Formats: sequence, structure tokens, C-alpha cells
Amino acid sequence: MLIVKLIYSVFFIALWFGLIKFRRNIKWWTWNFVWAERYLWNGGTYLVLVLFWMFLIFYGVIYPFWGMELLTK
Repeated sequence: MLIVKLIYSVFFIALWFGLIKFRRNIKWWTWNFVWAERYLWNGGTYLVLVLFWMFLIFYGVIYPFWGMELLTK
């Protein structure tokens, strides 16, 4: 079971890293987040996208090692 979780983890980390790499295309597809542009600053949409995907990468790292079970107890 751990091997499967490791494979999923590596796959999703690579996927989310790719999303960070191609964030300009994704921003063009999703357009601007008005609240991010207003309250964060100009370019806030990029910041929100990158921070969200960094959180998902962190989740992908701790997932196979039962990190979520340890964090939620």
C-alpha cells in the first residue's frame, strides 16, 4: 500500500509542479481573480495560484507517510 501511495505522490507532485511551470497559460484560462488583484496587489492571481499549488505539493509529500493522520489528531 505504501508503494502505491508513493507512486501517487510522485505523480501528483510532478503534475502540480507542471501547473506552476505553466501558470501563465492557466491564468489565461481562468482569467484574473478580481479579489486577489484588488486586495493583494497587481499580479495577485499568480500569487494565489502558486501558493495553492505549493500547498498541494506539500500535501503530496506528506500523504504517503501518513502525515495527514498525524496533523489532524
